[in-house]
Amino acid sequence: MFKKLLVGYLIISIVVIGIVQSAGAAFIASEVTLNTKTQDLEKLQKFLEMKIVSQRLKDFGYSEKEIMDRLSSLDEQSLHKLALKIDEIKIAGDAGLAVILSLLIIALVILIINLTGHRVVVK
Repeated sequence: MFKKLLVGYLIISIVVIGIVQSAGAAFIASEVTLNTKTQDLEKLQKFLEMKIVSQRLKDFGYSEKEIMDRLSSLDEQSLHKLALKIDEIKIAGDAGLAVILSLLIIALVILIINLTGHRVVVK
């Protein structure tokens, strides 16, 4: 029994190791870095122009001039990190994912209960 489990584990680990791609490093052209800075600035400006974001910043007491001054004072690395974080933000939330996950969990619980031979009776 132990040998079968060990053989199965080794087969699975060899397949997984074979699938994983090796990472390579390469030089980046200077045009790419210049384009990313302008793309990051455009992305940040589009984000700040949204009604929800601009209203929220006004509620905190920031003017548009103060915001633009702070953005212009950021270095390229900080600007790029901020632009990447904007891609991760969901302003309105993601309720659809929560509904799908809850339905999936309920289906799994019902499946497990049925496979174990128990019954759920609602009166």
